[in-house]
Amino acid sequence: MNFCRWLFCAFLICFLPFSASAKIYTTPILAEAHDLLQTSPEKSLRITDRYLQQRRMSDQSENSRVHVNDDADHSVRTPLNTVNAMQIKARAHSLLNQPDRAISTIKKAIKLAQENDLEFTIIETQLIYSKIYWENLQNSVLALKLLDNIDNTISQSEPLKLTKQVKVLQYETLLQRAVIESAVGTEEKAEKLFSKAKRLLTNLDNTTALIEYQLTLGQHYLLYNHYDLALDRLLSGYWLSVEEDNKAQTAVANLGLATLFEQRSVFDKALEHATQAGEFFEHFKRTQPLAKTLALIASIYEQQGRYNLALVHYFNALDQESQLKHDGRSSQLYLNIARVYLQLYNYPKAEQYLQQARQMAKKSGNEALNADTLLLEGKLQLAEGHIAKAISTLQSGLLAASRIGQLNLQLQGEVILSQAFEQNGDYYNALLSQRRYEQLFERQQKTQLKSNVEVFKQQQRMMERSLMLEELERQQFESEKALYQQQQVSIFLISLLLVVSIVLWRRHCVANMLQNRFKQLRTEFYTHPRSGLRNLRMLNARLPDSLQQSSANFEQWHLGDIINEPLSDRLRFALIEIPFLKHIYLERGYQQGLEMERQLGAYFQNEVCKPARLYHFSDAMFLYIEPNSRLNSEPSQLADSIQQLIDGFIADRHIDNKVRIGMAEYPFLPRAYTAINDQELIDILLMATNAARLNNKKEQGSQWVHLSAIDAAPAASFASDNIRKACIQGINNGLVKVQASTRLEFCWNNDHDSDDQVNKIL
Repeated sequence: MNFCRWLFCAFLICFLPFSASAKIYTTPILAEAHDLLQTSPEKSLRITDRYLQQRRMSDQSENSRVHVNDDADHSVRTPLNTVNAMQIKARAHSLLNQPDRAISTIKKAIKLAQENDLEFTIIETQLIYSKIYWENLQNSVLALKLLDNIDNTISQSEPLKLTKQVKVLQYETLLQRAVIESAVGTEEKAEKLFSKAKRLLTNLDNTTALIEYQLTLGQHYLLYNHYDLALDRLLSGYWLSVEEDNKAQTAVANLGLATLFEQRSVFDKALEHATQAGEFFEHFKRTQPLAKTLALIASIYEQQGRYNLALVHYFNALDQESQLKHDGRSSQLYLNIARVYLQLYNYPKAEQYLQQARQMAKKSGNEALNADTLLLEGKLQLAEGHIAKAISTLQSGLLAASRIGQLNLQLQGEVILSQAFEQNGDYYNALLSQRRYEQLFERQQKTQLKSNVEVFKQQQRMMERSLMLEELERQQFESEKALYQQQQVSIFLISLLLVVSIVLWRRHCVANMLQNRFKQLRTEFYTHPRSGLRNLRMLNARLPDSLQQSSANFEQWHLGDIINEPLSDRLRFALIEIPFLKHIYLERGYQQGLEMERQLGAYFQNEVCKPARLYHFSDAMFLYIEPNSRLNSEPSQLADSIQQLIDGFIADRHIDNKVRIGMAEYPFLPRAYTAINDQELIDILLMATNAARLNNKKEQGSQWVHLSAIDAAPAASFASDNIRKACIQGINNGLVKVQASTRLEFCWNNDHDSDDQVNKIL
């Protein structure tokens, strides 16, 4: 990586603590820790660690009574504050060049936010995760992938789109994406992203974010040698930060301006800004940006020919980078020191540091640094008189530089190689090297000319826009003056109309919202949460009315108020127990169990057509109701149709298809339509289903039991507080007919005995 791109990444890393817009923390401790990120990440890390260790996480029962700012109880911390603390901790680790700890901490924060359904905080944490991947590991692929996930989450969440905070996240995501695209070399794509971010920035009204945008865009222009545009943006950010008295952003602006002036060879201004930035970073012990500032100051001294001062600052920067264990930047500093020693004709020292730079460059795999090392090695060999070695080394360095497209290194190498050929007496190759240098220099001049043309065009557009803006402002002033009188007359009527419209619109929106909410709550109230079928609440609400209406029709027919017997009002009930629903959760897990029950509910909704109805009675039991107009239909027909329904669902799922069915009709007593109510009828169905279940233990396959009273059954036989005991007595007395899928004898006394035991206990 060349020196300009290296300083660009350095600037971005310096800017990391300030890249997020102002965030309000509900806990003063976390607010203090966040503010210290700009100056003392070590202290910020200690504060967050102490906060997480001294306070315990509040449980679900405590969340409702813990005050949002934690003033109610200083011994607990809410999930939101815990995630915020982890975010600050991860950013502190990132600033201290501890990427492994930063990634581990931010992963824990994401997991905790997901467990507590903190949707906005999840996205906010993922953005920090992306920045860590880019700033610390330079992993653009994973960083962009995380940014894509953030964009997808925001686009799919309608509630998030309505919040103002999500606009801040969208702006930060665009800016982070633009920074990455700029660093990897896609200039046009980066500028489009910067333009999109600018449009979002105009709606945020955040000065800190505006300073950040100006400085970041200035560094982008500087990276691609658009010096005039870079100067405009960096100076704008610098004076805004000075006006806001934001010393941290002022230091970052100073570093950017120093880099710009150094590249334009304005060394006095570059040294002034770099010194101011270095004083800030040294005062607050910001090791990482201080090392980069010292390296920049050393480069300025080196270009001025003040080699001793350059060596002092290079060594100081090397000490800082050694503490941070940055092999790539340390190898660049070793190379710079070797180059300065070569200028001082201290060849042994130059060879010593060049060898260290070469070893570290090979270890890091930085091709640009390898090429630069080979060129400097060839220059050293040429100075020592080893011309043949120098020519071979320089050719290898030029080949590496051309392979990665480093034009500046190619220009330097061709000059040195031409000198080497000339000293060796090979004037033909020396001339060829000189011609290649001229061709490369001409290409560089064309690139710079094209850049200057683009800058001139942009300046022209800016001037035209400025003149147009002045003319528009003048016209606006005249129009406002002419319309002032009319506005005063009509303002009252417009205001009144606006207020009335707002009130009516508001009432309409509230009414629609409440109506939709009522429909949603009603649907959820009467729907089973797993299967989506009508639940027991719906059954309890509708069954009594349905049976009462059916009984009323029968009474009218019996009294002669209606002529034809209302056979269509007779109902057949089937209580279905599906055993595999009880076992599917244990056998296949919770998620597959939920999915199976959801699919079964959808299947029943499609297969069961009106006027038949199906209710989800309990976990594995369903109540099926259909009109029973054909009195001579056998119960086995209904049982077979239910079995076919279950078999159609199971199909290739390899699940036990047996079911247990209890059946009965309403009215249960042909001579007393209202003698048995809805709850007693359900109790009879439960008795029948239980009998089918007991038979299923003795015989394999599905079982069904059908209970029906004989036509002559008197109502007095069932006039009891315990319908189950009355039915058992009716079965023993022959008043209740039992039909079943098996010929096994039923043991109803067990049920009766258990009821007696319950009555004794009560």
